[in-house]
Amino acid sequence: MMYFLVRNFVKLFFMIFMGFKVKGRQKVPKEGAFILAGNHVSHLDPPALSAASPRILYFMARHTLFDNRLFGWLIGSCNAFPVRRGEADMGAMKKAIRLLKSGKPLLIFPEGTRSETGDMNRAQPGMGYLSLMSGAPVLTAYVDGTQEAMPKGTHGIKLKKISVYFGDLIDPGTLGLPDDKKEAAQRLSEYVIEEIKKLGDTVKKQKSKGEGSNKEDG
Repeated sequence: MMYFLVRNFVKLFFMIFMGFKVKGRQKVPKEGAFILAGNHVSHLDPPALSAASPRILYFMARHTLFDNRLFGWLIGSCNAFPVRRGEADMGAMKKAIRLLKSGKPLLIFPEGTRSETGDMNRAQPGMGYLSLMSGAPVLTAYVDGTQEAMPKGTHGIKLKKISVYFGDLIDPGTLGLPDDKKEAAQRLSEYVIEEIKKLGDTVKKQKSKGEGSNKEDG
């Protein structure tokens, strides 16, 4: 219930004040598990992707965000669960795998943290590991405008246009990944990063040409 209340409020706010648009919503699987992997430049990325997705998403969130009891309760009620970044948090990884194996969609940023420049950071193996261990495919997404609306290091929100673009579903089994799980996880994360970059480049080219890529569909 809280998830729907917060998601619908955020979506309405984004639509009224930030010209929120979604492209490719029909590419989101209607059922079954998948990992939603996107670029990460702002605290607004998770709510933007949640508002864009027709499916209920689950999230990994930095454990320090749960230090404030009220905020921790709020994001926990919206399907977020804590993860300790910079270390092997096996508890969080096991919970993520359980969610995926039960058919739930999980939002993960393969960079692991927000980019300060807007360019994507080096891929981390965690996303690849979760996909390989659960068998879940990966859906790419590109969020545009959140860096202008709320860049890293700021707290206030500027009323800038935000758009979400869904890419294609990636089946790791078709990529010819190595047998070594550690290497395969890193390779998969790197492949996903490159696909997100390509999606972002396409968006930028369309915007520069003034094409109608910001029209909502799906």
